[in-house]
Amino acid sequence: MSSPATLPLSQIVDVEIFVSPQAPPLPTFNQGLIIGPSAHIPSVGGVNPRIRQYATLAAMVTDGFLTTDPEYISASLYFGQNPPPQLLWIGRQDLTAIATVTLAAGGTGYSLNDILTVTQGGASLGEVIVTGVNAGVITSIAVQQGGTGYSVANTLATAGGTGVGATVNITAIGETALQAVQACRTASLEWWAVMVTDAAKADHEAIAAYMQTATPVGCYFFTTSDADALAGTAGNVFSALKALNYNRVFGQYATTQSGAFPNNAYACAAAMGIAMGSNTGLANSAFTMKFKKETGVATEPLSLTSIGVIEGNNGNLYLSYGNTFSFLEQGVVSNAQFFDEILNLDMLSSAIQFAIMDLLVGSPKIPQTDAGQTQLIAAVNDALEAAYVRGFLGSGEWNGVQILNLKPGQSLPKGYSVQSPPYSQQSTSDRQARKSMPIYAAIIEAGAVHSVLIGIYVQR
Repeated sequence: MSSPATLPLSQIVDVEIFVSPQAPPLPTFNQGLIIGPSAHIPSVGGVNPRIRQYATLAAMVTDGFLTTDPEYISASLYFGQNPPPQLLWIGRQDLTAIATVTLAAGGTGYSLNDILTVTQGGASLGEVIVTGVNAGVITSIAVQQGGTGYSVANTLATAGGTGVGATVNITAIGETALQAVQACRTASLEWWAVMVTDAAKADHEAIAAYMQTATPVGCYFFTTSDADALAGTAGNVFSALKALNYNRVFGQYATTQSGAFPNNAYACAAAMGIAMGSNTGLANSAFTMKFKKETGVATEPLSLTSIGVIEGNNGNLYLSYGNTFSFLEQGVVSNAQFFDEILNLDMLSSAIQFAIMDLLVGSPKIPQTDAGQTQLIAAVNDALEAAYVRGFLGSGEWNGVQILNLKPGQSLPKGYSVQSPPYSQQSTSDRQARKSMPIYAAIIEAGAVHSVLIGIYVQR
């Protein structure tokens, strides 16, 4: 006798399981990059070229770095701060890459935009691109890829392209510091702070200009011992960057002090380590750069006049007070904004972007209604709440302009207020374009105490 048929319960109770996609991790804003010329990391080709991540100095030694290499010395300062950073990137500035070329012979049969590999013993991956051609004969070329291992030479053979017989002259070799920074940004988007071990004034200015518009955002750290910076001579690196109003460059004046403290040449690595190590993102982790101890760096024996010159041009110094306290001051970037403000605003902007994107990607849709706008506002509030918990935002009275219903004099218990006008005010064109209503976030920074005035009144 056959068993009675059994019908599936799903015909009555249909249970479907939906697993939300995992949200991508937020950028950490606590990883630094040190770029140097040592040839332990290939710039092109090989394994993990251009840039590598390290958690220890020992791992750098395993990759061939010597304790005397500028990258290693800088990394020891970076990792030596308290609290220590967890991760560091090391990048390569290739001083054997092709910098400039000229045409020696045009060959025959070539086409515009042909890519030719430059042949030289012991070198590889250097390429030029054909930028001009006449009846198959090359008339002009440009460097396409610098490659590695090259030296200045004439009449070098080429390979590739649609023709034969073209030769070139290498007239200069070596990447600039800026080119190395740009290549490292292309290679990795994870680092936020960067320094270059062998950079000079022109390099500082070029990299600072690049960092103002680089994507993702970041900050350039540098050390200088230039005499004109100490004297305050017009056009010195601090005054030049100040005049340009750059806010993504942290400069520190430090000298080797007659050779007694050679590591001071890389003092900005210590400052970068302080910033990246302190930025844990935990509750009450917000910090100011002022008053921080730079382990491994000696204080500068400067007069009050010299200190005033450098700090007046928004340079930073490591100084000793009262033969007791040694610390970094003033903790500013070139336009006089405090460094911690730049860092925390970058973190807040990123957190808001990720919060909104997580909501949009993780929802079937966010409707163009006031209820939908409430979801968007809640996502922004989450990011601002994290900034408040971190200690970047603090309670206070709003003294800015009126923003919708927020008026001057109104108290913000957590240092932020988020508002949006109703959808009844949205234009037809914006609605058809599926735009949300604008969201307005007002914030009050918690700030940091950098000086104290105490009055003592004595009665006899």
